[in-house]
Amino acid sequence: MRILITGSTGFLGTQLAKKLLLEGHHVYLLVRSQQKADALLNNLHEYKNDITPLIGELTQENLWLAEEKIKELNGQIDAIYHTAALLSFDESKRDELFHVNVNGTKNALEFAQHINVKRFIHVSTAYTLGTRDVGQESLYPKSQEFRNSYEESKAKAEHLVMTYKNQFEVLIMRPSIIIGDSETGEADTTFGLYGIIRTIEILKKKSERSQNNQTYRLVLDEDSVSNLVPVDYVVKVLVLGLTYGQPETVYNITNPNPPQNKAVFVAITHSLDFDQVELIPNEDAHLLTQEEINMNKPIEVFKEYLNTSVTFEDNNTRELLQQANQDGIAMDRDTLLRIIDGFINR
Repeated sequence: MRILITGSTGFLGTQLAKKLLLEGHHVYLLVRSQQKADALLNNLHEYKNDITPLIGELTQENLWLAEEKIKELNGQIDAIYHTAALLSFDESKRDELFHVNVNGTKNALEFAQHINVKRFIHVSTAYTLGTRDVGQESLYPKSQEFRNSYEESKAKAEHLVMTYKNQFEVLIMRPSIIIGDSETGEADTTFGLYGIIRTIEILKKKSERSQNNQTYRLVLDEDSVSNLVPVDYVVKVLVLGLTYGQPETVYNITNPNPPQNKAVFVAITHSLDFDQVELIPNEDAHLLTQEEINMNKPIEVFKEYLNTSVTFEDNNTRELLQQANQDGIAMDRDTLLRIIDGFINR
């Protein structure tokens, strides 16, 4: 097939492109500059004959592509994976979040309609559920309470996608917290798990410099779970959506057996060989010293996700995997250690 990917320079977009190329598809990659296109082609050099870079901009009409290029693409693209998004929990960026995540999605949808695309796969997030504690495989009300503007923008983008269901086939696929490859640990992100790893790495270096045995406290509810999903599992489900996905369907790409924060923490400290850290619950945060408060700031932005547990339904995804005769996610302690070791020893 001929497939266009937005957000192709991101961690997920790049891994998705590699998988599609490996399966023999021709991939069009939307990038913002020739420099980014060159870097991407260098990264995927073994597949360069099956890649067409498109220099464009998601937030512009027709993705800022020249009219001649648009005519050339008309009827030539079988599917679009819309993975591009702004991920930030900074409320001062609310307008920018809506500009990229909602208006940008509208531009991608209108472009898909303009060039007569057959299938549009929108990559959202499992966390459009707001403050609920059960995630469903359906659209949530736009008027519900959200934890932040990022969630709200992504939820409203989902509703927008579904309004195009009569123009072409639309699917919504929602990964939870994406982490590294389950075999290699390869990752290119600083969010979630990696914010914790880097914080503990810094503490280890600080302790080695000062040569003390001080124990540092991190605010993290050890009994809560973080819904971590390896990037290769996410990519597998996304690619299956190309052939087996049902139009107008939502797929939660989530972990039915996510690890507790305690298990994640133990795996990190084991990999770093550093045990001078302990976890305390959010209600004990007032006990922190000023030094510990500063130390916790890098992961504070994730606190609402790290200190609450959500159960996600994933029946649609399970059915998708069953249709393709593919296994579901299996992330045990060894897999978690392999992912963390792969990142630490990169």
